[in-house]
Amino acid sequence: MPRRSLLLRPLVAFFALLAPLAPLTLITGCGGAPDLTVLAASSLTDVLPELTRAYESETGQGVSLVFGGSNHLAAQLHDGAPADVFLTADTELVPEGVNGVRIAANHLVLAVPSGNPGGVFGPEALVDAELRVAVCAAEVPCGAATLTLGLTLGLTLAPDTEEPSVRAVASRLALGEADVGVVYATDVLAVDGIEPVAGVDLASAGVEYLAVALTPTGAPFVAFLASNPALATLRNHGFSE
Repeated sequence: MPRRSLLLRPLVAFFALLAPLAPLTLITGCGGAPDLTVLAASSLTDVLPELTRAYESETGQGVSLVFGGSNHLAAQLHDGAPADVFLTADTELVPEGVNGVRIAANHLVLAVPSGNPGGVFGPEALVDAELRVAVCAAEVPCGAATLTLGLTLGLTLAPDTEEPSVRAVASRLALGEADVGVVYATDVLAVDGIEPVAGVDLASAGVEYLAVALTPTGAPFVAFLASNPALATLRNHGFSE
């Protein structure tokens, strides 16, 4: 049996549960012909190209990046998408028996379009019928964390739109298509046209990122992501340890 099949076998049974999900991905290339394919959570969109350039410079190995919601990427893996590394913001997508390396964490932020035109001052805005509310769909990590946040705050969320990724929520806000939404701390740093609501601390709600090598070729890249220089880059982009 090929080495890829041996490494993926523990994941395939778990990913089979996610097969009906329709994947939405953004594919980017770094460098020339890729030797390595990385499937990564969409919240890594801004930092991962920088990390990849450093890895390519260090190793001479080309890397191709595919971004999307963690569960959508898992569905792609189930359907046979070739990949060497899986970077997920949902630790439950890495079943027992498969080694995942924790590389960073992120926390939720209550965000609004720049200038806060909706006059949002706190999490209660998420249940204000007069405001357009955007959150991630429940099946992706940012959506699951948002639901947990709502339960913790005693809020019954009824959003106007549920997006397939956190970056899609940020885009809604930046385009003025939503008055308030829940994104990650890294998004308010990276996306023009949005800002956090001052005085609102949601740092206790968030996600962890795991890097999984799916092939022997992917193992050095995972090791690189866990190195001190890579971790410093992640911190510079707003990720926490």
